[in-house]
Amino acid sequence: MDTMEKTTTRSLLLDEGIILQSGTICRDKINLISGAMTAPLLETIWIFSGYDTEAMERISAIFTHLYHEDREAEMMAILRILYDLSGMKFPEDVELLATHPEARQYFLISFLLDMEDCMHDFMDEFVVNRNEI
Repeated sequence: MDTMEKTTTRSLLLDEGIILQSGTICRDKINLISGAMTAPLLETIWIFSGYDTEAMERISAIFTHLYHEDREAEMMAILRILYDLSGMKFPEDVELLATHPEARQYFLISFLLDMEDCMHDFMDEFVVNRNEI
């Protein structure tokens, strides 16, 4: 990335509130981005999979494994693939924050935590709905 691109990217990160003037990441903003994008993506995958809990658990396991192996680039690549397969547009905010190593890392752990919460909610709701039938 050349100097002009770095300046433009930093300016966009500031404009979007992903980093603060001090250069530190804004954890609240990154949490909001993660929360806003995780549920719709996972709900789409959950429905497309035919409510397959094992498929969802495999997705979670691969993301968790990659995170613990510090393989952020692979996590982002898989996330893009899941968006492509779901017919959804990859969020511009995520595209932008992926250019900043600390923001990307914080986003990915936020995504993992949000994913776990969403999956539990979907699976709990599925069990309740099955029991009502």
